[in-house]
Amino acid sequence: MTKYKINKGLISQKLDKETVIFDADKSVLFTFNETVSFIFAKLKSGWDKEKTVSGLVKKYDVEKKEAEKDVAHLITKMKKKKIIV
Repeated sequence: MTKYKINKGLISQKLDKETVIFDADKSVLFTFNETVSFIFAKLKSGWDKEKTVSGLVKKYDVEKKEAEKDVAHLITKMKKKKIIV
């Protein structure tokens, strides 16, 4: 059960159904759509990967296998961009 933390120094703001994250050190702005915002919010609040997948399946009525693939892909991308650790 791995929990992720949001990288310190990032500023995140929820705007309607999107989330905007600013990395001041790199002067980079990330914009997440509604689905990615949901995943980011759950990881930020301490949910592990499995609980996030379950939440995604319930909220968006998607297949579990597809949700697992999407969450794993996003976690990999967020780690690579140093949004989560």
